Amino acid sequence: MTNDLKVRAALQAYADRGVFRGFSDKKTRNGKAAFTFLWQTQRPLEFIADTNNGTLAFKNLLPDVPSGSAMHKDIKRFLDSLHDRGLPKHRRIDRARAEVVSINRGGNLSILLKVKNNQYKYGVNRLVNLAHEMFVHLNNYYADYLSETFGLSQE
Repeated sequence: MTNDLKVRAALQAYADRGVFRGFSDKKTRNGKAAFTFLWQTQRPLEFIADTNNGTLAFKNLLPDVPSGSAMHKDIKRFLDSLHDRGLPKHRRIDRARAEVVSINRGGNLSILLKVKNNQYKYGVNRLVNLAHEMFVHLNNYYADYLSETFGLSQE
C-alpha cells in the first residue's frame, strides 16, 4: 500500500466511525493529497498529505492568530510540550516518529507534522489527536477566541 493510500485509509477510518463528517479527498495539481471534512467546528478543515516531503498538515486550522501574539506564543509552547516524555504515550508525539511544527502566514495558523520513517498511520493519529487537544486547550484558555472565530458556545 502506498503512503498516500495509508493516509487516506487512516482518515477514512475516522470518517467511518463518524468522527469526521462530509469527508472528501482530491489530488492537487502538485501531487499532494488534500482532504476536507467537518470536525470540531462548522468550518471545513483541510488536511494536506505530502508524502513526497513526509508531511501531514491541517492547513489554516486556526484563522486570526496574529504572528508573535501572546496566543501564538502560547500555542507554540503547547505544541512543543506534546513532545515531552512525561506525557502519557497516547498523548505524546514521539520525536523518533514525527515532529510537530506550526506555520503562521497572514494570521492563519497551520499545524504540520513531519513524519519520519514512513510512519504515516502514526502521523495521522497523532495529528488528529493534536488538533483535538489544541481545541481543548483553546477552550480552556481562549474560549472567547473560539466563540468569536468559530461561533462555539463558551459553556
